[in-house]
Amino acid sequence: MAKILLVEDDSNLREIYGARLGAEGHEITSAKDGEEALAVAVKAKPDLIISDVMMPKISGFDMLDILRSTAETKDVKIIMMTALSQDEDRKRGTDLGADRYIVKSQVTLDDVVAIVNEVLSAKPTPSSSDDDDTSADSGVGSDDSTQATDDEINDQVEKFVASSPLMNGTPPTPASASASSTVQPASEAPSQPTTP
Repeated sequence: MAKILLVEDDSNLREIYGARLGAEGHEITSAKDGEEALAVAVKAKPDLIISDVMMPKISGFDMLDILRSTAETKDVKIIMMTALSQDEDRKRGTDLGADRYIVKSQVTLDDVVAIVNEVLSAKPTPSSSDDDDTSADSGVGSDDSTQATDDEINDQVEKFVASSPLMNGTPPTPASASASSTVQPASEAPSQPTTP
């Protein structure tokens, strides 16, 4: 059926979702974090990516942003599947280009399968259908001439990582962060008088 890249840092969930989607006839490839997923996405060219958000190295949101701004992956269908249920998180996912945003605690495995089938059967948006036409004319089926080498893929991943705000020193700015949750380093913390 479809090639699906499953991006999940929890190995148990990766195995459960992978087994269930594999039982539906899908070819499953997995990655344990956003950085690995970027490399796999460029190399494997999946039909669909299902990704967690809170992961080490590169978050799902940063990965989504990079995938949508990269020519080779901008039209891949992407489902964000996460524990983050706040409206701000859902809006961020859809604003970054997720085809669907689902909260893990609100869906069953059967729901996930139904959503996957729905997203896979959805027609491409008008803006991406023009791109699909040009890719069809550029030699679909000639895998040998279009397949990137491992060195090229590694170079692309390094570019992805370099453009990620988390990797270039820009701290994430969660919408729900409050001033009371800010932690000051000990050197900047106000001094407290000691009492004997």
